[in-house]
Amino acid sequence: MNRICSLLISIFLLTALTGCRKAENPVLEYFENVELQYEGKSQEENIIAALNDILNLSESELRTRKYKDYTGKDNQWDLPTLISSHFVPDKSVSLGNNFYHDVKTNEMQKKIKQILEQMRKSPGE
Repeated sequence: MNRICSLLISIFLLTALTGCRKAENPVLEYFENVELQYEGKSQEENIIAALNDILNLSESELRTRKYKDYTGKDNQWDLPTLISSHFVPDKSVSLGNNFYHDVKTNEMQKKIKQILEQMRKSPGE
C-alpha cells in the first residue's frame, strides 16, 4: 500500500510540476531559424523601422502602430502581419496569442538586436 501511495504522490507531483512550467515564448520560437525575405530598399526600411519599434516602443504603442504593406502603401499592416510576411520560419509555428507582450521579453529584444546587426552587416541581401 505504501508503494502505491508513494507512486501516486510521485505521479501527482510530476504532473503538477510539469503543468506549472513556464510556457515557452511562441514569438521567440517563431524566430528560431527564420528566413528574412524582402524585395527592395523600401521593404528593407519598413522592416528595420518595425524592428526598431519593437526595441523602443511600449506594448500599447506597438498595438496601434501600422506599417507599409508589401506594395509600399502606408498604414496597412500591424506588426504581427509584417513579421509573418517577411520572416518565414523553417517549421509551422504561430506568433501566439500574446504577441505584443512576448515580443517585449529580454530574449526577444536580444534576438531583434541580432537581426538588426545582421541586416546592417549585409544590407540589401
